[in-house]
Amino acid sequence: MKQSTMLLALAVATFASCRPNTTDDANDAGGTGSPYLAKSVVGVRMLANDANYEEAGSYLAEEFVRNTFKLGEDTKLEVINTRKGGVFEWGKNEVVVSFGAPKPYPSIYHAEYVFDKLYQPGVAAKMDAEPEKEALSGPNPEGTGAERPAESATGNATKRDTSAANDSATTVSRVTAAATQLTTPAVSAGAFVAYPGLGDKAVWDPANRTMHVLLNNHILNIQVKTADTPAVAQQRAAILANVIFHEVIGEYYGPADDK
Repeated sequence: MKQSTMLLALAVATFASCRPNTTDDANDAGGTGSPYLAKSVVGVRMLANDANYEEAGSYLAEEFVRNTFKLGEDTKLEVINTRKGGVFEWGKNEVVVSFGAPKPYPSIYHAEYVFDKLYQPGVAAKMDAEPEKEALSGPNPEGTGAERPAESATGNATKRDTSAANDSATTVSRVTAAATQLTTPAVSAGAFVAYPGLGDKAVWDPANRTMHVLLNNHILNIQVKTADTPAVAQQRAAILANVIFHEVIGEYYGPADDK
């Protein structure tokens, strides 16, 4: 029995000695500041759609909400998490956070189509009036990111430059060219006011005090039902959107806190 134990210990020690080094002193985990190798490749979360969103309380810390809305320590803040977001409630005030779906859309084109149908009535009407274009590849490209129509991602009349001349990877003069925009800019239409500089496109609904934001394959909605002025409510909704996207994707998007 004693010999068997010694053999097992020797096998474990041998296996451990053969394991590759998990530190990366030279590159320091791609600049993360950690001495351990990165657990995942940078950017893999940006378009992932294989997991549901977490509860709103996981993206917005209670202390951050308190600081953003200038709440005192004696103010009771209740967090009510839901399947697609959650509610932060204090007194008669509340901030409602919700995503367009329980998990990210299959591609940015799916997300933009839904966003335009909901919050860009003029653009959506033009999309519906045009015949459907064939996809670039097939036969079943849905969800692969290859379902982009030959002339336009969403059927809009404006063609997008996908030629080699618009390739920003390399240029002779070493000046990066303007890359192809994957989404069309937001426009003020109907009840929605375009809000530049946030996500890929964003609109503000003054009547419902709600910010709707499209970023990659995510749609985020933030409703601010507080005593703040419309301008302050709009600014704070944009700040919350930036923080949530930082948690979902890993980057800040748009100078929302500078408005």
